[in-house]
Amino acid sequence: QGQSNRIGLEQKEQWSEILEISHEKPVFIFKHSSRCGISSMVLSRFEKQINERDDSYYYLHIQGERELSNWLAESLAIRHESPQLIVVKDAEVIAHDSHHALLDLIPKL
Repeated sequence: QGQSNRIGLEQKEQWSEILEISHEKPVFIFKHSSRCGISSMVLSRFEKQINERDDSYYYLHIQGERELSNWLAESLAIRHESPQLIVVKDAEVIAHDSHHALLDLIPKL
């Protein structure tokens, strides 16, 4: 469960798609590290929240997409962390947080 709402973020070209969608609704980008136990636990809780909203999110696997992860952090001027949630609305980053704190972002949106 949960993975049906997951869209793999694997190319820089997807950024224009994210910006376009963000004009209709908030877009969630979850940066996950498979080497971090906290990241796996937070991802599970995050997916439950997303499912309750009947929403989807972009999933960036840091080990598989290191260059893209670095590009995103640099482009958005957000320090890289994992797990990390970035929320884009109207083509702007409106929120971001990491570890357990990221779970508090969704109920506010």
